[in-house]
Amino acid sequence: MDNSNAGSERVRQELTEIIALLAEHTGLVSRWSGRVVLELEADFKGRKPFNCDIILDAALVTEETRWSTLIHEGLHTLSAGYIGVDYRDFRGYEEGVVERLQRLLRPWVLERLGVVVPAESFLPDEEKHRYNVYIAALEEICRALAVEETPAARETFYRDLLAIPIRSRSVYLLGLGFRLPEEKRKDFLVTYSAANAVLTRSRA
Repeated sequence: MDNSNAGSERVRQELTEIIALLAEHTGLVSRWSGRVVLELEADFKGRKPFNCDIILDAALVTEETRWSTLIHEGLHTLSAGYIGVDYRDFRGYEEGVVERLQRLLRPWVLERLGVVVPAESFLPDEEKHRYNVYIAALEEICRALAVEETPAARETFYRDLLAIPIRSRSVYLLGLGFRLPEEKRKDFLVTYSAANAVLTRSRA
C-alpha cells in the first residue's frame, strides 16, 4: 500500500470513529457514503459533496489539527435536509451551525478517541476562519433569545438546529423569537433581520 492509500485508509478509519460518536451523541443518522477522497494541492481543507463522499486536502492528513476538519465534515453527514438548493440558499445556517458545534464538541470527541492535541493548536485557524461571520450572526440570535452562555446550553441550541432541515432553520428561530415576551420581541426582530441577511444567500 503506498503512502497515499495508507493515509486515505487511516483518515477513513478516523472519520468512521468520529461519525459513530457524533451519531450516538446527537441521535442523528449519518448519510456518509464511507468514501474518502484525498485531493492534492486542494484550495480547501474538507468538503462533503451532496453524494455524501468526503473530500480532504491530502496535506491535511498528517497535521494534528486535522481533527477539527474531520469533525466538521462528520457533522455535515448528520445534518438534516442537506441538499444542494437548500444549502446554497441557507449556507450560513449550515456552515455556521456545523462549525460552532464542531468547536463545542471537539474536546469531548478527542477525549473519547484518546487523542491529545493542545487546544491552542486550533486557535490560528479558528481566528481567521471564513465561517466566523456566520457563527457571529448565530451568536447574536442566541443572545437575543436569551440562550444561556454556557457550553451545555449552546451545544443544545446548535444540536437542535442540526436536527432541523436547513431550509427550516431560519423559520424555527423566528418562531422562538415570537415566543419572547412582547417587550423583548422588537429587539429580537431587529437582531434576527440583520443576522438572517448574513446567514442566507444574499450575503454568502
